Amino acid sequence: MYRRIQVVALFAAAALAACSADNTVAPDKVAPSPRLSLGAAYHQTHLLPSGGLTSHTIAPLVVQRPIAMTANGGVPAVSSSDAAVTAAAQPDIQYWGGGIIPTQKIALIYYSAHTIYTNGPRPGSAGTGQTDGSLVGEFLNNLGGTPYWNINSTYYEEGTSGRTYVDNSLQYTSFWAPNRQAPKEDDVVTGDDMVNIIETGFANGSLQYDPNTLYMVVTGPGVNLGGGFSKNNLQYCAFHSGYWFNDGGPIVQFGAMPYDADFNTQHPAKGGYICTYLTRGPNGDLGADATVSALAHETEETATDPVSLTIPPYFAGWYDVQGEENADKCAYTYGSTLTRNSLDYWNMTVAGKPFLVQRNWTNVQPQGCKIAR
Repeated sequence: MYRRIQVVALFAAAALAACSADNTVAPDKVAPSPRLSLGAAYHQTHLLPSGGLTSHTIAPLVVQRPIAMTANGGVPAVSSSDAAVTAAAQPDIQYWGGGIIPTQKIALIYYSAHTIYTNGPRPGSAGTGQTDGSLVGEFLNNLGGTPYWNINSTYYEEGTSGRTYVDNSLQYTSFWAPNRQAPKEDDVVTGDDMVNIIETGFANGSLQYDPNTLYMVVTGPGVNLGGGFSKNNLQYCAFHSGYWFNDGGPIVQFGAMPYDADFNTQHPAKGGYICTYLTRGPNGDLGADATVSALAHETEETATDPVSLTIPPYFAGWYDVQGEENADKCAYTYGSTLTRNSLDYWNMTVAGKPFLVQRNWTNVQPQGCKIAR
């Protein structure tokens, strides 16, 4: 397994709208050195169409690394028990004094000139999460309240009134499918582009700002979302971060969900790196089936370790001394429930459908990776 690492990046762009206020919590102890040794965010100033000046900063990206195919063709390993990866093999996860998101929400920005997933939103449309008819929509609309998402409820933040825990709830609030200048195959969508499209959604009312919402940009096949998702330069399979305006504006949690089915065991990236073991998908919908594990990964990490500071270390929730967040510590492991139907691998069900979703790290002793279906 390739450990997830944090990639430092910042992009600046013209902002189209300001957002409502958000509160940050100062950490009470110093973050581990791996998070500080990779550099710091920076910003630039840009001229707005109105003639005013503004700038924004993107916190260091926390990415899900790809994994190298194994000698047996990349078939995922089956562990003997759901808690096989424990603190005996990895350091315990720790709290660094900052914020979590107790009531996690997510909004998807389907950024494509074509419908990305079967039965998914059409370009130019917008709606509530409940009206997203894709397999990804069904997964997100039913993930909250499951035993799997409940693993995140072992995480908390400390405040003046005591501990506040992550709820066993996840609300898929809305989607927006902008089609103006939408990327096509071989296009690169930069971090600047991602911030611009989110801010455009705020400005035109297609998106509503909420400090508890992860704004996830989703792209279709062949698109290099974020600049590190290509056959010759596969740096990650997804990432999460946050940005803010440099006048002290609120933090916007955002992430990148490229088309992970682009790189599987049948067509890996350079060096044999892949983002999914799936080649057909347990539901026969490879694009959507290959998305849900990374999407869950980034969403639960946003809940337990969002960007809560506009100064280093930016992230001050839960991670270990190596800088790994809860989902990082279990990436590409699926537990003893891993099986295969007539189509492909799966290890848990959501709304009665099979999915291949990586395990998550539980913050109870003995700590370790868990799966629940």
